[in-house]
Formats: sequence, C-alpha cells, structure tokens
Amino acid sequence: MAYKALTVEELLDLMKKIQGEKTNTEFAADLGISKQYLCDMYNGRKIPSDTVSASLGFTQKVITRYVPSATDASEETPRAPALAKPKAARSRKRDSR
Repeated sequence: MAYKALTVEELLDLMKKIQGEKTNTEFAADLGISKQYLCDMYNGRKIPSDTVSASLGFTQKVITRYVPSATDASEETPRAPALAKPKAARSRKRDSR
C-alpha cells in the first residue's frame, strides 16, 4: 500500500499512525532498523532514509528546475584556465664542518 507524504514531518506522522500499538522495538524490527535510529527520527535528530521510506511504500519525488535570471546570462564569460603557481625556491643550509 502506497502512502502520500510530502514532508519529513508528514512521513513521521504517518509512521506513528502505522506503528499503532506496537512498541518502538517491534516497529523498528518490522522496518529493519534499530530502535535507536527510530527514536532519533522521531526526535528530529535523523531524517528517514530512502530504505525506511521505501519499506513504508513512500517514494519521494523531487523535481529540480533551474531558471536562469537575466543577470546570470549576462555574467557568463569564458574564463582562462588557472595557471599553476611556481614553487618558491627555498634556500638550503648546509652543514659546514
């Protein structure tokens, strides 16, 4: 069964509903994670991994769009490749006996 959750908070609320009367230990075992990791997610110290989300039937869909602004297009100029810096000459002190 697939669930719809848009944010991490919604996913955590959904997890708590699915957990129902089970203890954290039992629910973590069902998800295939440790009890500590489950508690860290509930307390906001960790975010649910893709594995946890997938085991709940949740797949995150992220769409990234880049829309260049007028200043981005005008500022684009080709750069010359950076030249390697020459190494500084070090003076060597020799033992004069």
